[in-house]
This record gives sequence, structure tokens and C-alpha cells, in this order.
Amino acid sequence: MNETSKKPWKQPLFSAFLVVLGSIAIFFPAWLPENPTLPTEDGIVEGLQLVLLLATSAFWFGAARPAGKVGPFYQIMGAISLASALGEGDALIERITHFPVEYFFIPLGIFALVKFMTNRQYFGEFFAEFSSHPAAGFFASAFMLIFVLARFLGTSLLWKASLGENYHPDVPNTVEAYLELLACYLLLVGTIGLCIAHRSHDPTAID
Repeated sequence: MNETSKKPWKQPLFSAFLVVLGSIAIFFPAWLPENPTLPTEDGIVEGLQLVLLLATSAFWFGAARPAGKVGPFYQIMGAISLASALGEGDALIERITHFPVEYFFIPLGIFALVKFMTNRQYFGEFFAEFSSHPAAGFFASAFMLIFVLARFLGTSLLWKASLGENYHPDVPNTVEAYLELLACYLLLVGTIGLCIAHRSHDPTAID
């Protein structure tokens, strides 16, 4: 009885904390000192996208063991998130490693394929759990932002027609970058919501 009375307040409090933290992270580039160029894909926005996707991947891998027999699919999602992080931070990573980032996709793809083939009998259970959880809405919203809104609002034709002589090439790039940043945050929140749901080990629990 005591345990059930304590449980309900933890996850809403943690969700509220995530909302506040996400607001700070997303609007952080706008608080930077004045710069001669807008913070687009080659600046702080790209770095924040990389951090959010790496955190998403870490949650997937961290929750794989408590997830039980569907845990390998959590690892697959972690590998996909890691590949997405590499894709977003390709310029930064290649400057550091002097190695084409595409080569990192090969071991990640092999890892995901092996995990899927050896555990494909549990895919239906994972898909049912994933699609029925409220966190799936965050994933759907993120995909809409990335593949629909960011592509539509990030096109130069739209802004040239809207702004006319006031058009600047940085405008569509900045809009697209911020929408992708918001999508990365939604993916992180959705991942956390799914990974801490109905698990024997609650990462938000305080011993």
C-alpha cells in the first residue's frame, strides 16, 4: 500500500523536469551572444541534436536488460539512435576522427540485423508494447517534424516567395535545424517514457 501511494508522483514530476530541461536546451542557442551568423547546422544547434540523440541511444541500451525478452529490440532502437546521432554530427565527428562517418553505419547495421534475426519471434510483442504506449505519440510527432515540417519549412522556395527581397539563405537552414532539434528532444522524451514504464527497475526511483 505504501509503495503504490508513492509511485504516482514520481513519473509526473520527472516528466515536468524533462519539459523544463527541454525548453532550456531548445532555446539555448537564442540566448547566445550576438554572432555574425545564425546558429544553424554547423553550430550549437547541431551539437545539441547530437547530445539529445546520444542520450536517447543511452536510454535504449540502458533499458534493454530490464525489458526482458524484448530487450534486443531496445538495443536495435539504441543502434538506430546512435546512427542518427552520427548522421547529425557528421561534420564534427569527421573533423575529430578524420574518418568518414558512413563507415560507422556498417557495424551498427550488422549489429541491428543480427539482433533482429535472432530475436524476431518477439518482434510482435515489442511492436505491441511500443505502439500502445503513450510515448509512441512523441515518436510520431518527431517523425512528422523531421520528414514533413522540416522538409516543407526548410525549402528555400517557400521563404523566397514569402520574404521576397528580404530573403536570406540562412533562414530556411535555421528553421529546419530548430525543427530537427525539437524532433530530437521529442524522441528523447518518448524514449524515456517508454523505457521507464512498468519496469521492475525504475531509473527515477530513489533508494
